[in-house]
Amino acid sequence: AILIFGLSGLPLTAQQREEFQPRNVISANPFGLLMDLFNAEYERVISGTSTIGFGGSTLKNDHDIYPDPPILGTDEFGFPIYDWANEPDPLTETDRYINFDVFWRFYPGSNRTRTYNAPVGWAFGAKMGITAVDGGTYFGYGFDLNRSFVLGPDDNFYVGLGFGLKRLVGAPDELGLSLIPTIRIANVGFIF
Repeated sequence: AILIFGLSGLPLTAQQREEFQPRNVISANPFGLLMDLFNAEYERVISGTSTIGFGGSTLKNDHDIYPDPPILGTDEFGFPIYDWANEPDPLTETDRYINFDVFWRFYPGSNRTRTYNAPVGWAFGAKMGITAVDGGTYFGYGFDLNRSFVLGPDDNFYVGLGFGLKRLVGAPDELGLSLIPTIRIANVGFIF
């Protein structure tokens, strides 16, 4: 966050000083609210090809666990005989995923026109931050690939899509948490 606001005063180019260029993006994923998933980001342009920002996400997953009913005894083969008439009620377990990252994204622009339009277009980025998952909190780092668009009559409606991977440092390997995917399903927001 300190880098975002510290570098935000640097001029982009001489041409951009004359014409207004959007330098900020605020976006969130409204579709994820239907799936108990939420993420939001703030991105700031620091040059014609780079941005820095921060974002967070959370996911809540409730699932039922069905415990075995009491055992009455065993049959002639030694297999248990369950008392299905006294089956216990299912237990609800909640898994949570909470994430906060800072990131840098590189927007290569177009070779044909030599126009560079960060934060719009294809981007490759690096990120690092803290992830709380499965009862533990871990430092993580990774990368992502993104595509963003601007729409509307004033080109101020933002849509961003992305996918990446993140390695969690110190996460137990037996839980399969050392490498996790990160997804921006469809962040929408405003560019200003």
